Amino acid sequence: MKKESLAWVRPELCVMSGYSVLESSEGMIKLDAMENPFGLPEDVRSRLAREVASLSFNRYPDPQARELKEVVSRVLGVPVPRLFFGNGSDEVLLNLFLSTAGSIVSPEPTFSMYRIIAKSVGRNFRGVSLLPDLTLDMKSLETVLKEEKPGILVLATPNNPTGTAYSMEQISQAATLAERAGFTTLLDEAYFPFHGESALDAFPGRESLLVLRTFSKMGLAGLRLGFLSAPEPIVGILDKIRLPYNMDALTQKAAVFLLNEVLPLLEEQVQEIRVLREDLQEKMSRIPGISPIPSRANFILFRVAGKSPEEIFRFLLEKGVLVRDVSSHHPLLNGTLRVTVGTREENMIFLNALRGGMES
Repeated sequence: MKKESLAWVRPELCVMSGYSVLESSEGMIKLDAMENPFGLPEDVRSRLAREVASLSFNRYPDPQARELKEVVSRVLGVPVPRLFFGNGSDEVLLNLFLSTAGSIVSPEPTFSMYRIIAKSVGRNFRGVSLLPDLTLDMKSLETVLKEEKPGILVLATPNNPTGTAYSMEQISQAATLAERAGFTTLLDEAYFPFHGESALDAFPGRESLLVLRTFSKMGLAGLRLGFLSAPEPIVGILDKIRLPYNMDALTQKAAVFLLNEVLPLLEEQVQEIRVLREDLQEKMSRIPGISPIPSRANFILFRVAGKSPEEIFRFLLEKGVLVRDVSSHHPLLNGTLRVTVGTREENMIFLNALRGGMES
């Protein structure tokens, strides 16, 4: 397309990089996207199919997702008026960033969509580098918050792609710095199930601390269901800019059924993934040249010595194992790859391939 035909497009979008996803992973052991590897039992899938078949597809879905809100409210203990839903947590982020007139600030490296979404809606994004040990740099964070126009401070814990989690004391300290500078703090707890510590429990009445969650990581990634716990006035503002019928009927019906019927099963799978994570981490540490970073999520970031990450990534790919090369995402990630915790069999195949790649 000729450059002049894009004259109507904001110039920064023409040069901005988007979120990259491999187009096809068919036939591969997929350990790149932090998905639950177990799936749903066949009997549950059959019952779910019957539930979905009962929908009136000629009618619009409930615009307020009332039944879904009731179920999630019961599961989390969060009042319905404090819940806001999105088509994945990405849509919640989009609406939040659209609602602010100020800057989006976040420690980095972290989830790349914070920067991408902020830039896409014309907001200033300011990254604050983590310390070399991947913990928060409170001094730098305080300086940046004072320099920027008040908006949203985003903290991800456990953090992607590092897998590390901030202590509740660190979160409280950062949120206090943000509040003094006029910022609201958004705590992204996408990987909470694998960590077990939440601001919803630690700071139930802190109005300047919003909590973002998703059901994707614990086994429902295909539903694209994200939600925010926030004070009612903020939910009301977000509802004004939310697209009508943003939660489709299929997602609402499936989520209500699954949360009512199989939540204990998903929680069992989460516990198994946590056990597998510790086992995988320990076995990776035995491979010469591989240094896994202790993780509180369902993935492990690991450093590679003596080989380039790209070389190991390509070797694993040739062996049918797909991981994520994040080495170019931030200077602190130089020499790193990220692997999702799979089934025990998938983890063994990955370990054997990784060992072979380091020895080749």
